[in-house]
Amino acid sequence: MKYDLWIRNGTLVSSRGRRKADIVVRDGKIDGIIDSGRSIEADQILEAEGRFILPGLIDGHVHFRDPGLTHKEDIYTGSRSALYGGLTYVIDMPNVHPVTSTAERLRERIEMARERACVGMGFFALLTEENLGEMEELKRAGAVGFKIYLGTSVGEIAAPPDGVMLEQFRRAAELNMRIGFHAENNAINDYFTEREMERGSTSSEDLIQARPGFSEAESVGKAILFAGETGAKIHIYHVSSGRTVELIRRAKAAGVDITAETCPHYLLLDRVDYGRLGPVLKAFPPVREREDRKKLWEGMLDGTIDMIATDHAPHTKEEKSGDIWRAMAGVAGVEISARLMLTEVAEGRLSLERLVALMSEGPARVWDLEGRGKIGEGYGADLTLVDPERTGVIRNDDLHGKTNVTAFEGVRTVGMPVASVVKGKVFELV
Repeated sequence: MKYDLWIRNGTLVSSRGRRKADIVVRDGKIDGIIDSGRSIEADQILEAEGRFILPGLIDGHVHFRDPGLTHKEDIYTGSRSALYGGLTYVIDMPNVHPVTSTAERLRERIEMARERACVGMGFFALLTEENLGEMEELKRAGAVGFKIYLGTSVGEIAAPPDGVMLEQFRRAAELNMRIGFHAENNAINDYFTEREMERGSTSSEDLIQARPGFSEAESVGKAILFAGETGAKIHIYHVSSGRTVELIRRAKAAGVDITAETCPHYLLLDRVDYGRLGPVLKAFPPVREREDRKKLWEGMLDGTIDMIATDHAPHTKEEKSGDIWRAMAGVAGVEISARLMLTEVAEGRLSLERLVALMSEGPARVWDLEGRGKIGEGYGADLTLVDPERTGVIRNDDLHGKTNVTAFEGVRTVGMPVASVVKGKVFELV
């Protein structure tokens, strides 16, 4: 029997452990896992000696800005950057122009991705005051999940009124669809932002006072209450506050179906980094205190946090410079997240097995991504090959997105994706 692809002599990694084995691929799917050392006929051989083979890495939170904001990024450039970062699937956000709040717009974006994306790509659908009746059709059109902005971010999208939102929770539960939340409280943020501006604050670290951790925690608490009332499944995007971690931990213990993500910039940076990075580090919610970092790590390691995503939010250099209050919020990260977290593996803070749980198995489970998140017969041949010894330095100018303003310029990394396999097609990355 002849296969399309034979990946040989690698070490397969899951959250449960490691195994030396070969993978054979036919028609874009894994046809079998076999012992190394056998003789196989294949059209292509990928030598993986000394490399770890991970189930294809997934970023469950990206903003590729397409349509409407393509001077920052587009589907092709964003997915190309993801591919070079070792990712095989991404889920894009709905705050584009026009917003993805109807089945027609969602289908248009899915078709755009089919034609132009370099990796697998899914989409969230926005819930607004007007589209309660559209939710079933959005599911049929292919939405991975729903999104609600409890607090405004880029795009200034308002949350649905509470009564409408309660009905949306009930409808999502009936449809067995998860709702994700940008969790901040607008009234709290607006009040404290105005106060900081009125006192003439110009320091980037004052974002922490302008958008305090309580704003996130209050918003998460509201989502938890609504979920408890309706039985809806919920997800909290980009958790930044240690206080929020504890709320999510308690909700899980109480039986609420709640999942959560955090991002590399919240895990690896804190208040002191504002002095070095200024508006480049501006994100909503903001990077916070060292104690928040500590609690995020605890939640990530004990299972309270289910995944690492990037909230890849590219802007131009001009949009990320100048006055802290006028600079745009968001940092690019889709191409560097694996390198950053593999460095944490190399330094002993994170196991490779836990990284797989957070960057592949977790997002596949949370968002019901069929055929992803596992290396097994019948699963999609989406794989990430990692060289644990390869070192490098992150240089924004070397990245493959459209703007590439990251918060990690000049950071030395250890461990790197060296090949991606997407639907059985091999892409050598270095």
